[in-house]
Amino acid sequence: MKETTLTCKICGNSTRNKIFVVKEMMFGFREEFEYFECFNCGCLQFKKTPADMAKYYPTGYYSFIVNAEAQENMRENFSERYLKNKRTTYTLFKKGAVGRILSIIAPPPQCLIQLRKCNATFNSKILDVGCGVGRLLLVLNHYGFKDVRGIDLYIKKDIFYEDGVRIFKKEIYQIENGYDVITFHHSFEHMTQPLEILKKVYSLLKPKGYALIRMPTTSSYAWKHYGVNWVQIDAPRHLFIHSLRSIQLLASMANLKIKEITYDSTEFQFWGSEQYVKDIPLRSERSYCVSSHRSFFSDEEIKSFKLNAVKLNEEKLGDQICVYLSKS
Repeated sequence: MKETTLTCKICGNSTRNKIFVVKEMMFGFREEFEYFECFNCGCLQFKKTPADMAKYYPTGYYSFIVNAEAQENMRENFSERYLKNKRTTYTLFKKGAVGRILSIIAPPPQCLIQLRKCNATFNSKILDVGCGVGRLLLVLNHYGFKDVRGIDLYIKKDIFYEDGVRIFKKEIYQIENGYDVITFHHSFEHMTQPLEILKKVYSLLKPKGYALIRMPTTSSYAWKHYGVNWVQIDAPRHLFIHSLRSIQLLASMANLKIKEITYDSTEFQFWGSEQYVKDIPLRSERSYCVSSHRSFFSDEEIKSFKLNAVKLNEEKLGDQICVYLSKS
């Protein structure tokens, strides 16, 4: 590990910053890329972005696939959607006996709890940035949200679903009009100009609007323990991996106020990183997410990883955070 005089793009520091060499391991290309960690603010950032990033977002990239929950929602009948709407209403507004009972029987997904913290309603205008094919937006639409749309630079073309969900092949700088909620679900770390992005978010939000950023963080046990084998570095797709200090600096410079930071890391931080230590790519046939019975993890180990993830979240050392920002 060596030091560099490269200047941090977040805080401007150029002393005692450390270079790290990280391999591409999602698809197993094993190309090496240089990152550096800022000594002052703790942000881990890409040294030089590859000219052709599209290579690292092939058709099989996970955000370009509609997930099972979205597909299941598309097949729901009227009764199922009615009950789900009742549960959503209770989650957002704490109203309705039926919804309260349903929430006990089948706890609502985290995306609804997150939107509640953003003061969202069924009529809120919601933009998901870096949404892929819009699988989360499809889920939200079926939960009853009426105005959800997304943008993603790496989809092949605009997508218009029959239920009204619209996905545009655009950057956030091309978007206009006010939004009640703007979300980045593990997309913010993929973007080249984080400060400019947040300034644009500020301009797009309505006066009482919220932004929600879910992302990995270097202020975590996983980064300190696994180093370059930490699965959430995800070279070269992740360009900036923020510490708590660096995201606080960015928010302040963009005139956004951090209302809350929660932790939602999972067992992935352990089994994914342990695989990288053993040179097993995420998409390998031996990977736990591809074929759990071919992986080298026992059921007991996975259970232990899950318990440790919960513990780290409670200690505010998990490797994923959810940052809630507002204009006031």
